[in-house]
Amino acid sequence: MKRNENITGLRKLLFYVRMSLTCAWRYWRRPAALMNASQLTRIFYRHKLKRLASGEYKLDFYLPRYPSEAFFTALEDKVVCRPPRPVSVVLSISKACAYKCPHCYQRKDDPSELPLPFLVESVRKMRDFGIIAWAVEGGEPLLRFERLEAVLAEIAGLEVWVNSTGHGATPEKIRRLAELKVTGVMSSIHSIDECKHDEFTGVAGSWRRALDFLRDCRAAGMLVGFNTVLTDREVVEGGIDRIMDLAAEHDCDYVQLIHPKACGAWMGKRFDAALHADAVRIACEAQRKYNSSKARIPSVLTAQVYEESPEMLGCCCGGIDRFYVGANGDVQPCEFVNISFGNLADVPFETAYERMRRAFPVPCQEWTCERHADEIAANAGDRLPLPWPETERLVAGWKCGSPTKVYDKMGIYR
Repeated sequence: MKRNENITGLRKLLFYVRMSLTCAWRYWRRPAALMNASQLTRIFYRHKLKRLASGEYKLDFYLPRYPSEAFFTALEDKVVCRPPRPVSVVLSISKACAYKCPHCYQRKDDPSELPLPFLVESVRKMRDFGIIAWAVEGGEPLLRFERLEAVLAEIAGLEVWVNSTGHGATPEKIRRLAELKVTGVMSSIHSIDECKHDEFTGVAGSWRRALDFLRDCRAAGMLVGFNTVLTDREVVEGGIDRIMDLAAEHDCDYVQLIHPKACGAWMGKRFDAALHADAVRIACEAQRKYNSSKARIPSVLTAQVYEESPEMLGCCCGGIDRFYVGANGDVQPCEFVNISFGNLADVPFETAYERMRRAFPVPCQEWTCERHADEIAANAGDRLPLPWPETERLVAGWKCGSPTKVYDKMGIYR
């Protein structure tokens, strides 16, 4: 059985040369699109290049596999479409979950679910609009498998990741995920210590269940990885290296490191500014280290603070590159920004999307989830996200930050 491998050195350089020639052939009639495609893909050269057992390649955790049609659709969303379109969506299909994670960004969300036919129709609209990278989650999606299965059937063959704790997994469900062409599965691992992790989730056995689930998904042919939230203190005290060691031990392809956010259950939470700055710096350094050709660990670190840094793409929420749809249909700029631009039960997707794009016209270096956390918290009640009328009043006073360098240079949002 073929295994995934990391491509480095001359082989990596030759791959990028071949990919550049392919893009040149594809866009030779559009010189501006070709130039922008070159600028956009070039920034991913500093990442590990992963060759999959299928013969496809992953340049970046968030990009579709190359040379899939999904990859070129993602590229064209940026370099051909005017205005540019978002590439990805995080879609919650249910709030059903037995876990009690203290940081949950859905904790205060409306527990209702879009009716299944309405959910499927909304997925079709987003798919036909050009969304080709999907992170499908709950709550715990395996607990509402009929909904998960219906959604995955509509987007089979695109870049599809399922976020799951493994709670409710069975061999039959895992086999069905593979049949529906799920690219990969991410599961929450927040500590190398089993007891500490289980205390965090509030469910005994959750750490072992997640690792067993990832093992079985890997055996079924899917990519696997950790979704990890570490406190700033844990990062400063070497937590990233320990998590990466655990990921390598369990043959994981990716670790997505998510920094603490003052949203959801942590709405209004205060973080030590100096400690947070240190943690951001250390996480960025770790990303560079674990993505270098000298890294001894094959697992790829994807730290959000690096991926959304000024040297990369910056904050791409609000329909720049990504957005979020909650289980009850609220369209949000990001899962970590608890404001709604409309609920799909009340307004068409196109309406909510246009409202969101007006509020987030250009990609910026500053993170919305941090820059506006206090304003959102000051207006938040017992239920999140803020409904559209309150959101409309709030975002009217927001100012754009510093434009992201790569997108500013491409000039596609002017």
